Amino acid sequence: MKKTAMIFVLTALFTIISACGSVDKKENNESANLKLLEEESKDAAFTEGQELLSKQDYEKALESFRKSTVKDAEFYAAYSLAALNRTDEAKKAFETCIDKGVQPVESLYNLALISYDSQDVPSAKSYAEKALKLDPKHIATLFFYGNLFYVGQNMEEALKYYKEAEKIDPGSSDIQNAIFFVYLQTEQFENAWKIREKLDKESPDIVFAVMQVAEVTGNFLDGANFAKKELLAENRIRNLAKILFTKGGDFIEALELAEKENIEAGKYALLDRSTTPGSAYVLALDSEKNIFVSCETNRGNLIPTEVSEQGIKVEGVENIIAFKDIPAKLSEICSK
Repeated sequence: MKKTAMIFVLTALFTIISACGSVDKKENNESANLKLLEEESKDAAFTEGQELLSKQDYEKALESFRKSTVKDAEFYAAYSLAALNRTDEAKKAFETCIDKGVQPVESLYNLALISYDSQDVPSAKSYAEKALKLDPKHIATLFFYGNLFYVGQNMEEALKYYKEAEKIDPGSSDIQNAIFFVYLQTEQFENAWKIREKLDKESPDIVFAVMQVAEVTGNFLDGANFAKKELLAENRIRNLAKILFTKGGDFIEALELAEKENIEAGKYALLDRSTTPGSAYVLALDSEKNIFVSCETNRGNLIPTEVSEQGIKVEGVENIIAFKDIPAKLSEICSK
């Protein structure tokens, strides 16, 4: 696979990783903030605020926390302001928390998020650095700091901080996804392939990227089988699965997937392809369920093809092509 194809996937996923931990994506740091709530001695207003915060009723939660006498209520009031997008008020409230020693690490982390959302990356970086100076193992800040380096295309530093976060929470699919993206950006495809089982298999984007890595590294059948059955309903995943099955020598499985498709007239279901200049080919099934080969040099010439138990028979080619030899043989045929 060409490098440009992999870059296309990364471009599509770039927003996912760069947005992790933003104030707008409240879920990522809300669970961590709620854990802090459980550790507090509570008064009635604080308990009420906790319940309202868990329900994401930030307006009422803010009122409750402002009535509370619990010290850390001041931090959660600031957090509620941030969740309500009252950014200037939230920023001042978090700064006050830092001055008073109220959850200083969490306050710095949230200030970093606010700065990033305001596109003030230098300030976001500065707040994150201060947070890590106070707590080098603060996992949310480690991950966020790694994201800042990722967005800045400094993959070496991004990986460093993702790896530090991984030591604390090796089971986090978010962290593993981030490491995976770094491996893709730096063309460490073998390393990317090795961590595939740690990734989020529910994400179509990630599954598709893993399958692309499988093609690059030659792990065709494992890549074809990586996607859950329900994800095969997505065209790009199903098409790549068929290609991987064909390249892995299981052409019958690829053909079965293609035959289940509702192919419109004049279109086709892809079974294999090569984009190598000078020997590009397409192996496909047309709307009439006929298999054909088309070469780049003569795209309008669809060469009839049949399947036997031994392999495929391409019209004009003397010998049957064994399933395992399809990619190499079709490249050879189309280079003439």
